[in-house]
Amino acid sequence: MTLRYGFLRVESQELLIVREMIKTRRYKSAKEFLKDISYDGDMYQNLKDGFVFRGHQLGSYKLVPSVLRHKLYMKDAAGNIVEDDKDAPFDLAGSEFIQKNVEYIELRQFFDICDKSGIRLPQVDRIRHTLFNNHDIVSFFLNGDDWLPNDLQELAALAQHYGMETRLLDWTTSIDIAIYFAVHKESQLTEEERTDKDSEYVAIWALNIPMVSFGLNSPLRVIRPPYYGNPNLAAQKGLFTFWNVSGFKLPLTAANKEDNEVVFEMFNRMTNRTPLNELIEEECKKQCINEVVMWKLLIPRKDRKMLYEYIRKRNVNAASLFPGYEGAVQCIKEDRSFGL
Repeated sequence: MTLRYGFLRVESQELLIVREMIKTRRYKSAKEFLKDISYDGDMYQNLKDGFVFRGHQLGSYKLVPSVLRHKLYMKDAAGNIVEDDKDAPFDLAGSEFIQKNVEYIELRQFFDICDKSGIRLPQVDRIRHTLFNNHDIVSFFLNGDDWLPNDLQELAALAQHYGMETRLLDWTTSIDIAIYFAVHKESQLTEEERTDKDSEYVAIWALNIPMVSFGLNSPLRVIRPPYYGNPNLAAQKGLFTFWNVSGFKLPLTAANKEDNEVVFEMFNRMTNRTPLNELIEEECKKQCINEVVMWKLLIPRKDRKMLYEYIRKRNVNAASLFPGYEGAVQCIKEDRSFGL
């Protein structure tokens, strides 16, 4: 059997019991959590090297990118949604082919609008050279590029950081910053969330990036865009992950049975909306990784104020994370909401 520890592979003929790769730790109080992540704490030792962090306002939230939390629909030239054909043998809106093409068109719109406004953008030749026609969209349909292709990753990261829905998930190299995003505002619970026991907690996810870098062909991709010119991203020590989707080349014609089968298979491939932790766990099993690669830390929501006071004393607040007038005003409002 081949076991992998980070970048080291170990050959063994003995049967080994594989440990949990993703663990959950549920705390009774914020005080217990803060002690655990402090210098002498057990979790401090666990999270020392290579981990990045993400804060969730509810422990029940899934690690699913915003654009995959609902279906996307194609639109016609008049801007009307193209509805599914009830007699079609596939779910048009649920297909990966439609999903990624709608995402590409929206990224293209983001590029075009920002460029017309004189805003600095990453150079994307496939869009820049076809702004006055739709050749890039047609080419994207036909070529079956992986999603996200390398030349669109920095653009997608920029769009995501300013609120656009993409395949990316935001992370930070600072656990204090992750705590801020988990606690800085109160969440309004849905009926379903009220019945989920994890909704009684905020969550800090921790991911060991070096351990889950599965080589050059890894489906897990990590993006750290240039911080220059993006003070918010720099202040937040931000980076992004996404799960790469392999491309599917569309035949130029569907003149024979084989081509028709390719087209059918392409449209019938459904968008994978599996949470990132489940995708990583499955990949770790394939790679025989026998280490803890993710933690989910759950802290009672009733202790949000204590957590906020903790990071506030460490100069992590809206003013430091969103440098500028709006961040300063937001900091005052959040302080007031916590009675500080």
